[in-house]
Amino acid sequence: MDKFKKKNEKPREREAAPEGELCWGRNPVISLLEESPERCMKVLVSETMQPHVKTKIISLCREAGVVFQNAGQAALDRLTNGENHQGVAAYLTQAKLWDADELLEKLPAAPEPVMILLCDHVQDPHNLGAMIRSAEAAGASAVLIPKRGGCLPTGTVVKTSAGAALRVPVALTGNVAQTVRKLQEAGFWVTGLDMNGRDTLFREDLPPRSAIVVGAEGSGLGTATAKACDDVRFIPMRGTAGSLNASVAAALAMFEWARSVGKIS
Repeated sequence: MDKFKKKNEKPREREAAPEGELCWGRNPVISLLEESPERCMKVLVSETMQPHVKTKIISLCREAGVVFQNAGQAALDRLTNGENHQGVAAYLTQAKLWDADELLEKLPAAPEPVMILLCDHVQDPHNLGAMIRSAEAAGASAVLIPKRGGCLPTGTVVKTSAGAALRVPVALTGNVAQTVRKLQEAGFWVTGLDMNGRDTLFREDLPPRSAIVVGAEGSGLGTATAKACDDVRFIPMRGTAGSLNASVAAALAMFEWARSVGKIS
């Protein structure tokens, strides 16, 4: 996995971040963006920060492809537990984040079996961590997650994944439906998972070069994403639960791929 060039990323906000996941202060954040942008997930900038400092930080974010947004002074005070944040804070990641396009170019060429998991705005960090853990166990080559609108690989994700998020390449994507089309252009058959799918997951073997798309908790696949997929399948169930946890559904599909291509028996 060292051959992949690492890139940057960004997480969701909360009232306080676990130790080691947050950096604040003008000079520390500027140094982070200049020297280690691949570790930076998102930058929060005070609406009242001095314009020349704010311009420099935003410029560095844009150069590195790091998400930034305005934040109120009170929100930054809560986030840093009242420390002297000087109007700026940045989320860090323990995991290395990759550029999706570059990652696709580095994958083994056909006909080598390759499976990728694409998360369509998964919200719960415990679910994302469980998915990445299952992805490693099932032999996935990468996990793709959107830059915005979903959970990102914070320390909670790394911990829940039992460290798999540090070993499996995790790449950021833009629009999920557009990413589906890129995967198709790269020769992948894209299978979405949805309770309203057209056929059962176990109808026939999954192709050797497959991308599996799992939707957000509760809402499932986005409409545009589902339309872009080559196939949308459901997991047959008994009982009255109605649906499976997103990470469980993803695990079943990934291990079905592993069975289909002979990785497990």
